[in-house]
Amino acid sequence: MTSETKSNLARLGLMIAVYLILAARIPSYYSQPGIAALLDSAVLAGIIAIGVGLTMIAGEMDLSVGSMAAFAGILSIQLFPYGMVPALVIVVLFCGLLGALQGYCIYKLNISSMVFTIGTLIALRGLTLVASNEKTVLIPFENIAETDFLSAKFFVFSIPSATLLVLVLLVDFFSRRTLWGREIFAIGGGRGEARAAGVSIRRPIIVAFSISAALAGLAGALLSFRTGSASPLGFEAVLLEAVTACLIGGIALAGGRGSILGVLIGLFTIRFLVSGIAALGAPFWMQSLATGALLIFVIIAEAAIGYITRRRRMARALTTA
Repeated sequence: MTSETKSNLARLGLMIAVYLILAARIPSYYSQPGIAALLDSAVLAGIIAIGVGLTMIAGEMDLSVGSMAAFAGILSIQLFPYGMVPALVIVVLFCGLLGALQGYCIYKLNISSMVFTIGTLIALRGLTLVASNEKTVLIPFENIAETDFLSAKFFVFSIPSATLLVLVLLVDFFSRRTLWGREIFAIGGGRGEARAAGVSIRRPIIVAFSISAALAGLAGALLSFRTGSASPLGFEAVLLEAVTACLIGGIALAGGRGSILGVLIGLFTIRFLVSGIAALGAPFWMQSLATGALLIFVIIAEAAIGYITRRRRMARALTTA
């Protein structure tokens, strides 16, 4: 069993513990409607966290995903008269292209992705306000029934929540079993070593940012279709939850370590905690406080485990010497 598998199992244990503690207080947590609601609440942040996680594995960070999702939401509603599927495809491809351009600029200019994507976050928010004329955009009332199937449940899954789980499996397979995916891990683990091994630096950066933007566009479009509207100022808080899910899920800020399955575990750990606190009727600030405390606990636990592991290795080395 690899160290990453052990780490994911430990995180899975934490997620299950959070769920069981809250389920003991909230009967709806283990009912079919309750589980379906929990899955649906994770869709937006989950799809976006997959892409953000990839950029973090590459040693970068995409801070523009909230604005990208809002832009995609406005654009998808405006394109809705041409059909929902064509609108969705156009929006995802266009966002992916913007992400690829963003990744290319970060590589070419050799600039910090955090600095660059703050700029694109602001620029995309402005573009979204212009495109929407600073107003919420609505699907025409006579067409709103066409999106009802997005809320239909198949046991506990809706189409958006099933899409999230399928994307986790696909992107995890891509990152671990394909050349381009392994390149993302390689450049995150060390740019100098990756160059020495002949790994392209440009391609994985472009691929990571393209996937991140495309997934942000998909999340924004799906949620906008489902609600029948899109606000130019929507999705502002989603970045924080997505990054927190990645950190709790074991993605290293330094890059080169983590997994998309771990991101899913981190995401549902947060969702179980936040939804449970809300269901118990606690004040809204308790959600932020509990999430922050959970993140700090995970970081401290990881640091402690890492310290103990290093001490054991040193002790073994001294013993064998």
